[in-house]
Amino acid sequence: MSSPNIIINHHGRDIWADYNEVNLLETDDRKQAKMEMWIAKNIGDAITAAYPNREWGVRVDINGQMIILSCDSLSLERGYYLPMKSDTIDALRKRAVRACGEVLERFNVSRNRIFNPDHLETVKRDFKDEAISPDAIPESLVKGLKSGH
Repeated sequence: MSSPNIIINHHGRDIWADYNEVNLLETDDRKQAKMEMWIAKNIGDAITAAYPNREWGVRVDINGQMIILSCDSLSLERGYYLPMKSDTIDALRKRAVRACGEVLERFNVSRNRIFNPDHLETVKRDFKDEAISPDAIPESLVKGLKSGH
């Protein structure tokens, strides 16, 4: 069973568990958690190398074949869903970096490597401290059904 917690966060919080030890008697859940941790760390390292000074979150669900990427500096509620498909870790890393660039664009935040994190303090926010951006608001599914799309 995968964990819903943020696996990687390179801005103050530590990884919540160490899955590096070898144990021949470990459960399948524990083996899966190790693999999810390894994938999250690889992807998180690629994202933070491409877009430093931002707070990134990576959640991995092997059973659901899904990775959820978030810029926690902007939103703790919204993320980019990245299907794993049958991609290699290198392909996932590249796709994740592109996806995180899109997240930054939607919130009108610079994708430059040289970035002043104080800029994030100037982003408009709602009462829940979520960044506000017209490009980041999901469209209603009901609206699309009513208009015949």
